Amino acid sequence: MPPTTPHGELETELTRLLRRARSSQQRTATEVHPDLDPSGYAVLVTVRDLGDAGGGARGGDISEALGLHKSTMSRNLAVLEELGLIERVPDPIDARARQVRLTPLGSEALERSFQGRRERLRAQLTTWDQGDIAELARLLKLLNDTAH
Repeated sequence: MPPTTPHGELETELTRLLRRARSSQQRTATEVHPDLDPSGYAVLVTVRDLGDAGGGARGGDISEALGLHKSTMSRNLAVLEELGLIERVPDPIDARARQVRLTPLGSEALERSFQGRRERLRAQLTTWDQGDIAELARLLKLLNDTAH
């Protein structure tokens, strides 16, 4: 029996969206590198998001942002480094620590993937009103900002 309450309908539609997003993330990860999996793609995006002005991010911060165990993060970072998408550099604040940052190859591949995703989204929404697109973006931001 389909849900009839606003919360039930929202849960159903979010489930459908997340299912499609997982499938899309696999395709997008492969666009970055044929050997990249979706979890590696999520780590790569987080490295970019946490790195400030070309700087790097600490593995622990990346792990915390994604809710991953440090051992899982370590394996993901090793794969990304092997693929030439990230590099580990000395932390400018703590010489004992290392930071992770995108390589030029990783940065270029990630930007291409973002462009591809934006193009696919534009194609899906060609019949939508620009105001509706802006409203959806606003509501999704509100949802994301209040998520725990």
